[in-house]
Amino acid sequence: MKRAIVLADERSPRVVNGSGHMRALVNVSGLPLIIRNLRTLHAAGIEEAVVVTGYQAEKVRNALDSYHLDIKVIIVHNENWRLGNAHSLIAASGWIRDQVVLVPSDHLYPPSLVRRLINSPAPVDSVVMAVDRRLDEVFDEEECLKVRLDGDAVVDMGMSLESSDGVCPGIVRISAHLVETLRRLLPDVEINLIDSLRAMARRGRVRTLDAKNARWLSICSPQARRYAELLLQLHGDTLETTYHGEHAVLLNPGPVTTTPRVKAAVGARDMCHREPIFSDLLDSVQRKLRIVFGADDDHDVLVVTASGTGGMESAINTFAPREKTFLVIRNGAFGERLADIARTHGIDVEEIVVPWGAPIPVDRVEKMLDSRPDIAAVGMIHHETSIGVLNPVAEIGRITRPRNVTFILDAVSSLGSEDVDVVRDNIDVCVTSANKCLHAFSGLASVCVRAQVWKSVAQDRPRSYYLDLRRYKKFMDERSQTPFTPAVNTMMSMNAALDELLETGIKGRRAHYLRLNKRIRNGLKSLGLELLVDEERSSHSITLVKVPQGMTYQEIYLGLKDRGFIVYESKGKLAGKYFQVANMGALEEIHIDGFLSAIGQVLSEAQHGSLVNAVAGGLRLV
Repeated sequence: MKRAIVLADERSPRVVNGSGHMRALVNVSGLPLIIRNLRTLHAAGIEEAVVVTGYQAEKVRNALDSYHLDIKVIIVHNENWRLGNAHSLIAASGWIRDQVVLVPSDHLYPPSLVRRLINSPAPVDSVVMAVDRRLDEVFDEEECLKVRLDGDAVVDMGMSLESSDGVCPGIVRISAHLVETLRRLLPDVEINLIDSLRAMARRGRVRTLDAKNARWLSICSPQARRYAELLLQLHGDTLETTYHGEHAVLLNPGPVTTTPRVKAAVGARDMCHREPIFSDLLDSVQRKLRIVFGADDDHDVLVVTASGTGGMESAINTFAPREKTFLVIRNGAFGERLADIARTHGIDVEEIVVPWGAPIPVDRVEKMLDSRPDIAAVGMIHHETSIGVLNPVAEIGRITRPRNVTFILDAVSSLGSEDVDVVRDNIDVCVTSANKCLHAFSGLASVCVRAQVWKSVAQDRPRSYYLDLRRYKKFMDERSQTPFTPAVNTMMSMNAALDELLETGIKGRRAHYLRLNKRIRNGLKSLGLELLVDEERSSHSITLVKVPQGMTYQEIYLGLKDRGFIVYESKGKLAGKYFQVANMGALEEIHIDGFLSAIGQVLSEAQHGSLVNAVAGGLRLV
């Protein structure tokens, strides 16, 4: 069975996206529904698709011509489309000699469901209909074809069936026998395909295939379209529920889950970085970043193709003056990294060290700066993700600025979600990364520099060729360019991500993070899990969770990964004892609720396994 009939013939009674287009042409996550359907069919092993057109036939044909499709497509036009979709099946009857798959063009469904339908055993003269019995999980049940069952047989169906046992996801396996039934039902009058399927059901010739865990959706309203975007983000383009990490929701602290808009921007076009069009893109990104940093005209914003660590290395090796001391304030793993970076470049390092997660002793910092005039720069992490705490940025800025000490802040995992402002907080050099709270792709670090700071290192010999920020400033000032080939497509994603952030507003993004974070913490506590949280200094984007007694982190990680969620192991002394759940990225309540349900299942299975082992052990003792 290598052929499918795709119905793209009807005018939708409800407008889905305000365009007035038929449902088959509605854009979902960057692709028209019919294109998504054809790619799904190809992934399921279908080699040839017969697309039956009717309403807006020319637009459907144009859409099919606009995309590369690996599947062979035959277009058949139904002149009688106004008389009902049964006539569309009659129009395609020449291609229904053996068993074929029949699908609508306005549904989403996974390839695995089509493959199961193809392989489902049933008499050759019967219809096999996919049926979802999970009525409480069906989105907009009123818009679905309802069925009444007797065992594995469909005995009745209809859109307004009163007592139903399930609904049809729209996928059916048919043969020429259905076409014969259609021809007997007066082809010259208005008739719906459901009428002929009901007739076969009453003759005992419609069998069911249980949809089980398959994710599917009928795109019949603006609400369904928005839900479809979330499903695709949650389960990937194939909507598969067997993950092994391929289409998982990222609950690790970067890289993060991104929106379809950001994903689409990555492949928007091919662009030469030495053309004016790239300079315009770079200007756009820097202008938006300036708002996010809280910068004014006294600041430069530079973009470096590197990770957040690369951005911090560029800041430290550029702005820690030679023959002077660099003070690192640290209370976690990433603070340790700052000191390691500085020592790698031969910089004289002094440290103020407190236990992981402990409050930064601001008074000690002040005393050290007063007693050590050789200290020219101070480095600190704002959001120490290894422990999930925020450090006192404004307090340190208040100390460093009047002493003319350069304050270098790592805001890699906080800018965009936490309250930080380079002007208000007296930050001289602030570094962030694209792939955390800004919701873009990995590969870009942004550095905001107060103009006065350049003077302190104007005469210093560079420590690095690629990461010397003075080179980036020169190229930006003179050419609106970067000195080296940048990650052009990642820059496109960054531009789109910043648009999304500014449309929401930084305060709105922060409030959204807070809601998600509370939802995670309340949900985890309701499951009996212990959290490592400092209520006064905790971030809004990371939750550290204690591994339950009797379990290992690896069991939790693999259990969640199998269910489509990626979490992170804690670092250092916390490794194996705690794991991290991040709510960074383009996440909504549906993702959090899915995660909480998944971890609940993992815990339940572990408890059941422990009980079985205990009983088995008791039996062995007897």
